Amino acid sequence: MKSVIPLGFPSILNVEPTNRCNLACRMCPRSFSKRPITDLDWNHFKKIVEEMKRRGPILKVFLQKDGEPLLHPRIVEMVEMLSRAGVARTISIITNGTLLSEELFSELARAGLHDLIVSMDAIDEQTYLDLKGVAVFARVVKNVEKAVDHKRKNGLKFPRIKARMVARRGHENDIELFRQKWSGKADSVDITPFHTWMGSVKDESGYEKCARYPCSLLWYTGVINSDGAFSPCCIDYNCDGVVGNIIGNSITDLWNGREMNRLRRLHLFGRYEKTKICGPCEYWLIKENLGNWLRRKYNINR
Repeated sequence: MKSVIPLGFPSILNVEPTNRCNLACRMCPRSFSKRPITDLDWNHFKKIVEEMKRRGPILKVFLQKDGEPLLHPRIVEMVEMLSRAGVARTISIITNGTLLSEELFSELARAGLHDLIVSMDAIDEQTYLDLKGVAVFARVVKNVEKAVDHKRKNGLKFPRIKARMVARRGHENDIELFRQKWSGKADSVDITPFHTWMGSVKDESGYEKCARYPCSLLWYTGVINSDGAFSPCCIDYNCDGVVGNIIGNSITDLWNGREMNRLRRLHLFGRYEKTKICGPCEYWLIKENLGNWLRRKYNINR
């Protein structure tokens, strides 16, 4: 319920193991990002887990942001550390599935992963190649099918396997075929709305626009990049809106700090163009509208 939303610490954390990736998706702005390529330092990761443990379990932690998380050499250990510390009700990985061997899936399951979300986004090799830049569609499908079989044969409850496709305007028939392909195989089929990464890629969204409202991510979700930089949003692909770094700061202090609160107030007063990153963004459209509730909570009249 909104009345009990905990605001002192992120309910959801995106922790980026690496910003390396082995695909070249045209829906992704990585090709023009100025970020240096880096893996999350192990000591920094331990620091994150230790603070999360002190704060008590949050709703969810995603091991992913701009890169492919399975490229991190210690990704299984990351899941295991999070699971043993009991820092989140749900531990999730979003992956492109190219590296998802049956052995790795088994290791992630033993480590305590709850959700494995595989972004496939296509129903055939040519569409996949056009979208992702690499001809590995058959491999990804095979990897996911092997994971599904492994889970069934071993009677595993977790991780839940979610087959994901981005909904693109003009490809509605592909969405239906994707549902047919993976319904009854994967634990669920996830059709996620298209967004332009703050206007950085061609708009293929199919949803209707509406009057703007404050982005609920600013009150729910914290983002820790692979270099320790703390972002207000998972769409901040170039880290232009960074408010600090966990190196030398706590997540709690950054989350409740002056820059985050300034950004929230700009949203509450509808001054989105005054922010570093939010002006051209439309990601708020696919999140819940908490604007009126938040303004009442902060006693703001508009």
